[in-house]
Amino acid sequence: MNKFALLSFLLILLFMTFASAYSANLCSLNVSLINQDPYPTVPDSHVKVVFQVSGVGDSQCEGAKFKLIPKYPFSLDENKSWIILEEQTYVSGYKNNWMIPYSLRVDKDALDESAEIEVYYSPGNWKLDSYSTKKFNITVQDSRTNFDAVLQEVSGNEVSIAIANTGKYTANSVVVRIPEQESYRATGIDGQMVGNLESGDYTIVGFSVSPKSAYQNISRRNMPASSQGQAKLKFDIYYTDNIGERRIVSMELPLNMNAGNFSSAQRAGNFAGRSSQTSSAWYSSWLNWIIILGILIAGVIIYKKYPKIKSLFKGKNSQNNPNKIPDWLRNAKEKEKNK
Repeated sequence: MNKFALLSFLLILLFMTFASAYSANLCSLNVSLINQDPYPTVPDSHVKVVFQVSGVGDSQCEGAKFKLIPKYPFSLDENKSWIILEEQTYVSGYKNNWMIPYSLRVDKDALDESAEIEVYYSPGNWKLDSYSTKKFNITVQDSRTNFDAVLQEVSGNEVSIAIANTGKYTANSVVVRIPEQESYRATGIDGQMVGNLESGDYTIVGFSVSPKSAYQNISRRNMPASSQGQAKLKFDIYYTDNIGERRIVSMELPLNMNAGNFSSAQRAGNFAGRSSQTSSAWYSSWLNWIIILGILIAGVIIYKKYPKIKSLFKGKNSQNNPNKIPDWLRNAKEKEKNK
């Protein structure tokens, strides 16, 4: 081994020794989220979180600094600045952990997802503008539910809307309203109470609506003939979610018109088992045929069972038979033969 190689090896070994000794004397802090209560949290409530800062017992740290930076949908009830842990609180040479609790407020419109919060931390001997950062996720459970709707039946000015709860939670105290809008107005009641609608369940509400005259005039002038009378009926669904918050879902469905009048059989969709008008018409048609068939069968049975009635029909048929020879003509022919 030449002198240059030996010198390089010694320098590298010396550098590693100094680096190891230097790193052993550095402050090494670590932050972790050790608790979230409740889990998952729900909107319009508080969630308690506890952070653990480990390594604060190192004499090189001279304490520690910590700050929570909440992001939507979280907020702090008080504006907290840096929390500072003084060095003398801990005994040098021991492994000490610093527990830091926070209470965060969750916004009432928080969605069902993992929301992020961020923390700043640094050794106590660092300046406030020098720090490390770390991010954590807080699980939020959305309390709202979802709806789907179709036009179930349209007859004259009567419109039936089928509404289904397609979300995960029960919608309590459901009310459906027809709000003020550009194209249509409610001619009767503008709201209907439904009650509680469980997840996966559906109901049907009915309203009397009519097009506004201003909309009719505009549509006839500016819309092609094939599209005249087509607009969207807007309606609002009011409900209480599973944390007691009153919410509104605004929806709209296309509603076709023909020369200002509703089509008698217009339908945008169907929920099975709830088309009462169509079922009644189908039932009424078949009932008429069953009655007619029953009368015919009863007539045949009576005709075959009662001979007098049968003979009566035969007698009438014989009297009305045009091929039968009249009595006066038969007598006249017999007299002619006797002569």
